[in-house]
Amino acid sequence: MSAISNASSRCTKPPRQRGAALLMAILTVALIALISSAIVAEHGAAIEQLGGRSDQAQARWLARAAGDWIRNVLEFDQKRTGNVDHLREEWSIPVSNLPIDEEGRVSGEIIDQSGRFNINTLVVQGVRDPAQQAIFERLLEALDVSPKQAESLVDAVTDWIDTDSEPLARGAEAAWYAGQQQKIMPPNAPIISIKELLAVSGMTPQLLERLRPHIAALPAEATRINVNTASAEVLSAFVSNLSLATARQIVLTRANKYFRNVADFTGQLPASSSYNAAQFDVQSLYFMATGRARWGDATTHMQILLRRNLPRPDIIYETIL
Repeated sequence: MSAISNASSRCTKPPRQRGAALLMAILTVALIALISSAIVAEHGAAIEQLGGRSDQAQARWLARAAGDWIRNVLEFDQKRTGNVDHLREEWSIPVSNLPIDEEGRVSGEIIDQSGRFNINTLVVQGVRDPAQQAIFERLLEALDVSPKQAESLVDAVTDWIDTDSEPLARGAEAAWYAGQQQKIMPPNAPIISIKELLAVSGMTPQLLERLRPHIAALPAEATRINVNTASAEVLSAFVSNLSLATARQIVLTRANKYFRNVADFTGQLPASSSYNAAQFDVQSLYFMATGRARWGDATTHMQILLRRNLPRPDIIYETIL
């Protein structure tokens, strides 16, 4: 969708690629129509209320309309492909600098969150989950964090989320944070944004950047990962005795042939591996839509967390700045 080839070049592509290109062309036209109609619909009321529309207001309306379009894309995908999601589907193709009328442009992407480790599963209904703690520790070690540091970070993040004030062996609670310059106290509640982890004892900006592509902050009940979209690091964390090298080979093979069910995935695992198949899925429920809308000289950034329910995805939270 970021660049749709001309008709002659499309003719030389395989049928699947031609079909995807045609579909994305249709979706792009739908996006432009949706956004344009949203702007027109609000324009008259805005003139009456504001005496004119600023570029910033236009950019915000553009972002909201783009968010509605993203929900349409995920709804369409659900109806078209059923209960399997993978990284070769059209929703995973970024939108790049799409022109809207003469002054507007939209860019963005839909990022699957169900292929990531949900940091909030460390504590479920106030109770720490040792199995999830072990997964998080293995994920940290897969990212070259030393075992000692990984143990400390697991305890610190768990303490940040749990509801008591007693620190774990290598963790930190309010008493420790009170002595720090930042003066940010643990919320003793689920994490809302991954950026929140920067305040956790032992976390650094560099480590968070390494973690960011592999973790998500979702409702605690989201314990399953989509094995079609999970990184090699996440797969090796969820499967004991699965080396990172083997996990990378699985991901490489998956790029050409996605898993149609959980059995397809577990059938590729070494006999020595150990796992909980109930934590695997081939469908994604959570998606993060990020993007930028520009109108004239004003730019608006958006971030929308969606849970795909039928008939239409729900918005968990929405930030438009």
